[in-house]
Amino acid sequence: MGVKEILISLFCGKSGRDGIWDFLGKRAAGKSRVELEEVRNKGTQEAIRALRPGGLLREGGPDWSREIRMPDAPPTTVISVSGISPGIRPPVIPQLEPPSGQPNGAAGELR
Repeated sequence: MGVKEILISLFCGKSGRDGIWDFLGKRAAGKSRVELEEVRNKGTQEAIRALRPGGLLREGGPDWSREIRMPDAPPTTVISVSGISPGIRPPVIPQLEPPSGQPNGAAGELR
């Protein structure tokens, strides 16, 4: 009798409790929602990478929507150098002195 009661409780839900078929159905629905959300997120990431500066991506579902705007590209900076004006002097780079004890800064010989 014990086995029969266990099988009946597994396959036939009681009031306030789900049977095994209800549990498996809810579990499968939950897994499919998670998989759908993962695919949707992956597609959104790829679409964002493909957006050009100033572009707009609109997404939505039956009960939600969102817009993703890419910022405009910063203006390119153009630097024009026509020469050094006569009033500006280039920086002075100090000359290095040879170390003392070495003639003309020559390195010591290896023997």
